[in-house]
Amino acid sequence: MRFLETIFRQFLDASWRVGVIVAVVLVLRVLFRRQVPARAFHWIWVAVALRLIVPISMPISWSPFSLTRLATDGSSIAQISWASHHITLPASGAEVVHASLSENPSSPRILVSALDWAALVWCAGVAVLAVVRVLGSQRFARRIERSRLHDVPEARGLAEGLKAARIELVVTEAGGSPALYGVFRTRLLFPRSLLARLSPEEIQLILAHEVGHLERRDLLLQSVLQTAQVLHWFNPLAWVAARAARHDCELACDEHVVSRLGATEPQAYGAVLLKILGIVGNSSSAPIGLSVVASKRQIKRRIQMIVSRTPHSLARAVLSCTVIALVALLCLTRESLAQQPTSVVKPPDAPAAGRVTTHAPDGWMKNGIKMSDYVTGVDYVVTHDGAPSAYVRSIKPEIDGFGGMMQMCKAANYSGKRVRFSAWMKTEDANDGGAHLWFRVDGIGDEMLQFDNMDPRAAKGTTDWRNYAVVLDVPDGAKALAYGYFVAGTGKAWVSGVKVEEVGTDVPSTNTYIKKRAPRRLPDGPVNLGLTGGTPGLTQ
Repeated sequence: MRFLETIFRQFLDASWRVGVIVAVVLVLRVLFRRQVPARAFHWIWVAVALRLIVPISMPISWSPFSLTRLATDGSSIAQISWASHHITLPASGAEVVHASLSENPSSPRILVSALDWAALVWCAGVAVLAVVRVLGSQRFARRIERSRLHDVPEARGLAEGLKAARIELVVTEAGGSPALYGVFRTRLLFPRSLLARLSPEEIQLILAHEVGHLERRDLLLQSVLQTAQVLHWFNPLAWVAARAARHDCELACDEHVVSRLGATEPQAYGAVLLKILGIVGNSSSAPIGLSVVASKRQIKRRIQMIVSRTPHSLARAVLSCTVIALVALLCLTRESLAQQPTSVVKPPDAPAAGRVTTHAPDGWMKNGIKMSDYVTGVDYVVTHDGAPSAYVRSIKPEIDGFGGMMQMCKAANYSGKRVRFSAWMKTEDANDGGAHLWFRVDGIGDEMLQFDNMDPRAAKGTTDWRNYAVVLDVPDGAKALAYGYFVAGTGKAWVSGVKVEEVGTDVPSTNTYIKKRAPRRLPDGPVNLGLTGGTPGLTQ
């Protein structure tokens, strides 16, 4: 269940982000419909689909999505009161972060996860829609086979011509528009009635259109778009994107065909599209297929493009690259949560200080390996003895590294003393490497003199507030002290009541660092007491 919830989180995050991208692309389609070629928009839709299927993006210090972040940790927060408990949920109502009867650490803790149920509903919807699509394809294939005609004299030459393009001709008694279908076994569905009503020249123009789809790999790209639609069935904009992509696919194929025709043939090409529309009317293709003509509304735009085709130019190429680059930036990047500006969340019944930030407090800094995989900040809601806590939380399902906060100071005031770094700490789901305090004493040139990071006595799993400490000696000549806390792997930890204080020698040191020296070889007993021998040739 945990794995399913993690996957759903990623798809949910990708879905709303791609929803923003779809809205941007739809606006760009309207603004630059005549300036940017349809093939550029078609590839943009493919990029959007791939982003939906593979919900992975690169965190950067600033992304266009930074403008959409309204609150901490990537979503606005809604406070819901239930049975006198304060339950913190994302605005989508998906996940309960924590609940408490009071700020007393011993209060009972209630976890409610609507995200689990949402993940199950999403998974069921994906399964149902996938089954419907597969069964629909099978029903379509059986219907075509039942209506298929064999050894049609007027289609023999056409069938031979299609073999060179690796397309199988299927002549049927069924009506509708000629359509290409089948990702792995490509077939051209051609109604017999059209063979008699179209001239050989008109049929060749239709074949040029279908071969254009094959050369552009449009059937494969349509399958990618439909896969994204299935995975994000709950997002209306995913359906809008699939519909727009199908339309742009036909426009891009028309551009591809027209670019290869002579000066007068584009008019003939547009005329045959209108002729087929007049014969068959609106037509629906296979579940994963491409019809020559689908609807009057679609054909109008295509005819306008054919008649007023814009020649290739440097300006169009630059504008196309700019639009693609903009959408690629939106698709491939996301804001780094750890570098977001401070966001404040105040529940309606919380005290004035009840807020959570996403930046290190004054005097502290974020540190660790793969720091962008963690969020750190100050939590004024989860407190210890009324004092706020610092926190670190992982934001990836799997992390091979650690993240937390630290600070450094000069060692002069503690020289020759034993020093204890301590804090109260509580954890949540710190099941990998756990939560640690750490303390280091540095000498000249950043040479490490003493060190302890609570390994292997880290706090693991979900724990309540407990006091932890690391104790080190600060030798004479030490230059700096470094100390902090971190979570290794995934999980969350809160730290409060931090102290750095001198202690007596009765408090045991927890130093784990031993400077490695070359082993000394000793003889079994005294040797050369008479001082004989030596290196010849040396004088003084």
